[in-house]
Amino acid sequence: MSDDRQPAAPVMNRSRSQVATVYAPGSFFTFEGGRGACIALPDDNPAPAQIPDTAKNQIQARLNEIARSWFDRANNCRPNAPHPRLCIDDALLKPGTTQVEGLSLDRLVFVNPVRMGYAPSPLTFVCNHCGSFRRFDSVEQLTKHLSAMQHQRCPSPKRSGNCQWRQLDVIFVHWSGNWEAATPGRWEWNDQEKKSVLKDWCQNCSSREFFLNTESPAIGQWYFKCAKCGAVPSETWLQNDQFTTEVLGATPHAPGERRMEPISYRASSAFYPQSDQFIIFEEGSKLLPLLDAVHRSDLESFIANQYGFGSTRPSVVEMEELLRQGGQSTKWNTYITKRKQRDDAKAMAAKADGKMRDTMLEFAATFDRDMAEMVDQWFADGTLAEINELPVAVQTNIGQRSEFSARYDPFTLAVEHEALKQNRLVRAPTSGGRRPFVRFDALDAHLAPESPEEKARLERETRLRMNQLGIAELGLIREFDLCRFTYGFTRMRAEPFFEKRNMQMPVRLCLFPWLSNARKPIYAVAQANEAIYVRLDAVQVYRWLERIGLDDAFDWSPSDKELLGAHLLERAVPFGRFLSHLQKDGPASSYLYVYTLLHTYAHVLMKGVAEHSGLDLSSLGEYLFPADLAFVVYRNGTTMDLGNLSSLWRNIGYRFLDYLLEPRTLLCNSGSTCDQFSYGACPDCIMTPETSCIASNQLLSRAVISGGEPPREDGKHRGQRIQGFLEVANEKGNA
Repeated sequence: MSDDRQPAAPVMNRSRSQVATVYAPGSFFTFEGGRGACIALPDDNPAPAQIPDTAKNQIQARLNEIARSWFDRANNCRPNAPHPRLCIDDALLKPGTTQVEGLSLDRLVFVNPVRMGYAPSPLTFVCNHCGSFRRFDSVEQLTKHLSAMQHQRCPSPKRSGNCQWRQLDVIFVHWSGNWEAATPGRWEWNDQEKKSVLKDWCQNCSSREFFLNTESPAIGQWYFKCAKCGAVPSETWLQNDQFTTEVLGATPHAPGERRMEPISYRASSAFYPQSDQFIIFEEGSKLLPLLDAVHRSDLESFIANQYGFGSTRPSVVEMEELLRQGGQSTKWNTYITKRKQRDDAKAMAAKADGKMRDTMLEFAATFDRDMAEMVDQWFADGTLAEINELPVAVQTNIGQRSEFSARYDPFTLAVEHEALKQNRLVRAPTSGGRRPFVRFDALDAHLAPESPEEKARLERETRLRMNQLGIAELGLIREFDLCRFTYGFTRMRAEPFFEKRNMQMPVRLCLFPWLSNARKPIYAVAQANEAIYVRLDAVQVYRWLERIGLDDAFDWSPSDKELLGAHLLERAVPFGRFLSHLQKDGPASSYLYVYTLLHTYAHVLMKGVAEHSGLDLSSLGEYLFPADLAFVVYRNGTTMDLGNLSSLWRNIGYRFLDYLLEPRTLLCNSGSTCDQFSYGACPDCIMTPETSCIASNQLLSRAVISGGEPPREDGKHRGQRIQGFLEVANEKGNA
């Protein structure tokens, strides 16, 4: 191999979910046996992701929305805004500005996470006996000195022979996303050279040989000592972040902004992968453009029609103005001509009698029909659009969708629910007779017993239990099309800012490194696994909300033209992408209560599925649709789907629903401690692993289902008992 060529990094194979998260580029890990720390590196010859073009467009839109939301929160974390480059990756910023530019599709590459590169790191070593310290900048440099290190005599008086080296498992990490191996010197800004410099030699004798004292069990009390003169540098075990140092330069700032934290590379704060998920839209779907901010009017029309707000056509005067402003004066002039001809015919009919009068009236009617057809055509071909009858609150919420974040945006979720409905819930059976969605109270041949009598009995018993559970629709989705993607990482925290040394620090959202083709990798996996779909009964939900007594109560009846979800959209409150907008002991919000009900119900169902199906709880996921009172619990796996959920129903049937109705299902072993201090949600009852929960185990409370102390967000009823949803649904004469 010629000197100017570098060997490619070796690659490893793991499950796709592992490669896309715990082994994503920038993460530290050890192989089986725990010997030798490595850092994951992107494979420069990646396998393309097997996802449709619609999913790629959705990922791009999600990524740009995430970038804007992250930057807004990080940049506004304190009165004196931090430098924009300390908030978000340079690739997402318009150069020289504070504007988030986002990435176009031609700057992204969608990768199937089947393999990942890696290299030994950190390249710092210390002798177990004498504390001799060595640091290398590259594997090539380490290789050149490895033989000398192996034969280096150990100066420890307690040992004879060579040094016994171990890889130092401590690194310095900063919230800029940067990390640094341990070193005796610190990065400082050099105003003459206009760059950061590392003075890693003894300031007393200029030696570069050091000992590292690691005797203290506290990492923060370790220190370097010069191997030649024995001097201990002042503030020896401190490090400044090189990236932050160069961004700030000579700008006045608090010392804590640059200071890095020494931690084990095994610590979770060393690497937080950033990922998201969404329902995949079919190719050619007319719903996908609704999520684009430039199509706000189309989204408003969709929401108005979907939830019963309705719409009206503009008046004749308004139509004239709209047509002339749109450069369609010719169409309006034709309409005026027809109208004049109609008026003339009516005027002549008024003066005539007999057959002439009837003829003129017939002419007038013909012109009326022509005018009506012209107007209908204007709306059919998009020349004009109907005016939505959306309340101001709904229009305001649509205008501030970025405050909700796509994961919790009720309007995005409403569009995704309609896509799920069209693609699965109401789709006709396949050629083999298998329905994409099978209702448990209307089974198909593949899920029902052979006996028609037994099938009818099973469906009847299921319907009875669904009524007791307050469920309007329940069934199996055979292929729940979902895309999960990982786009970057953070260090120290998984949120846009945090408090450090009495100061709010921005956490920089970092994308993965550029590949050789000048594109940023996005690790994406499409899955179509089995799922259970649940939609609650709107009448029972409203009765329950009435019983609680809300600060934003409203009147609703099933006979109203507006759906219950219309009122929820009007009262929707943004959580923020990281649920940072949630307020403890706030008002009793109908939207928060419905979201908490759906979220808690999903967790209870997940626990039941895990107990009866053989699936691990961490292998399940959830997706919530608050305005549609629905949720999905799905198998969150990238391996072959073995049909565990369909087997669950075939083997147990409605007896699985009996489990959900048992009082013990909603009990917690922590008793009153959970009710009073955890607001009815703790790891001992309904919390799930973070990988399974869509909302970081917040907005949960057993009280919303079985009754008890109100959720954390409701301060109005603090110290009181609220009724649970199942209590209301099972009142006498109601179930």
